[in-house]
Amino acid sequence: MKGQHFSEDFQKSVVSKYLNRGHRTTESIAQDTGVSLASIYGWTKKYGNVQGMTNKPGRKPKDRNAQEKFQLVMKYFSLPDEERGKFLRENGLHSDHLEMWKKTMESGFSEKYKTPELAEEKKKNKILEREIRRKDKALAEAAALLILQKKANLLWGTDEDE
Repeated sequence: MKGQHFSEDFQKSVVSKYLNRGHRTTESIAQDTGVSLASIYGWTKKYGNVQGMTNKPGRKPKDRNAQEKFQLVMKYFSLPDEERGKFLRENGLHSDHLEMWKKTMESGFSEKYKTPELAEEKKKNKILEREIRRKDKALAEAAALLILQKKANLLWGTDEDE
């Protein structure tokens, strides 16, 4: 098939099959149509947004707000397994995004009850860090004074000599 040229209509029909493939793999579409995977991906870039054919909404997963994420997670996990792939493609998501969002939401619910303890621990931590910084400064000052004293003794001699 090397060097074979396909008509624009054929290319668009392959892209349409690819974007509306449901549970089928890209490899199976490539075998059925006799086209390489690279051609399918290239044509999708070329024709994917033409005539309403698209598999990517304009928004990235990281750009969604908490309410949208919550709604997407609720909808996704309420769907039967067969429809989840289509849902992910329609919304430009990956199952990992939804799993991560779900875990974040679940941990957020459990963190609500730990907040007073966490706040107290953070306060203690802040006090201890402040004390460490203060002691580090005092230690650095003492070390500097010792070094200066040694240099002074080397230059002018020690008090014991007199």
